[in-house]
Amino acid sequence: MQRVSRIADVLKSGGFAIHYLVGRWANLGFVGQCCVLAALAAVAVVAAATLDHTLMLPGRDAGLLQHPAIWAFIALQIALPLSIRMSLDKVTAERTRAARGGLPDQEFAESVQAQLIRWMRLEGSVSATAASLFYTIGLAGFAWNSYQNQLPGVLLPYDFWDSSNHPWGYWVTRIYKLYLFVWLLPYIALVHAGVLAAVLTVLRERRLAGTSVLQPFHHDGVGGLGFIPGLVTTPIVTTLLIASVPVGAAFAVHRALDVTPLMGAAIVVACASLAYAIPILRLRTDIIAMKRTVVERIRLLQQSYYSQIVRDERVPIETLRQGNEALDYFEKICMRIERISNYPHLIRLLKYLGLALTPSFVSLGFKLYDKLSPILIPLLKLS
Repeated sequence: MQRVSRIADVLKSGGFAIHYLVGRWANLGFVGQCCVLAALAAVAVVAAATLDHTLMLPGRDAGLLQHPAIWAFIALQIALPLSIRMSLDKVTAERTRAARGGLPDQEFAESVQAQLIRWMRLEGSVSATAASLFYTIGLAGFAWNSYQNQLPGVLLPYDFWDSSNHPWGYWVTRIYKLYLFVWLLPYIALVHAGVLAAVLTVLRERRLAGTSVLQPFHHDGVGGLGFIPGLVTTPIVTTLLIASVPVGAAFAVHRALDVTPLMGAAIVVACASLAYAIPILRLRTDIIAMKRTVVERIRLLQQSYYSQIVRDERVPIETLRQGNEALDYFEKICMRIERISNYPHLIRLLKYLGLALTPSFVSLGFKLYDKLSPILIPLLKLS
């Protein structure tokens, strides 16, 4: 991996090195680089299927145009890099100088960038372990997919366009999936984890130093920390929405509750849950601590007003009125602080998770109807 010395290098090295070479050769920006590489992949798989005559296959077999999994990967090849670039934009000083009334400010952004550069250099056991984990998972996924595609009709109950029965489709997808699973996607996961680790580390350092406090009236509804859950959930939501298509199609192709589509749905749910839970549980600790700190300060102010009132035996009515208004105001602030969610964007994630699984549920509903209708329709007629 090319040594990262500044944030801009993240989009030029590692898994994005080919993007950078394409950009230099064709004089394209990052969006253009993603689109060109995705288009090349699409042309390659269509050409392979054409040479193998597998654009459409008869019966239960799945041709290129009958199974959307490869198209989902091509869509992810565009969507995930753009999502990661958006995350990087949110934590760069240039994009945060105009921030008002909360994080991220320029000092915060600069600290995050320094942490992220160290992460991408694999300086530290956590980043090195994360890189090893992501690339190992990618390699394992590639190996399993290659093995599965060599046994059509055995591991899967049908043939498909990129199985070993169709050499062009098989070998073109081996090259493409090697690029995806072992080169691009693990690097994207590493960058995403690095952004989150850097942001959460700097936030905790500032919280412990007392330089970051919750702002109960911030427009984001999370006390000024709303940009952090967005860094967590945006790549997850992007992946969920794109993954929903092949998962739903797997149920339609299998036409039953087979292991493969159920495993695909389970993997989608499990990965989304873990990708959300791991950083949010760490953020939750800081949110609770910051809420406790602010509430304790407010309670001290309330106690100060109360002590001032009880010390004076002849308290003027106006002083009592002002004290009562102050106590009510402080109580309202405490209630507003307590209402700040300890699990930001959880409802948003659950909504998108439900949306992502909707095609699967619809497909299963049709299958269940086909099986149960011969029994249910006569019963309904008798009633």
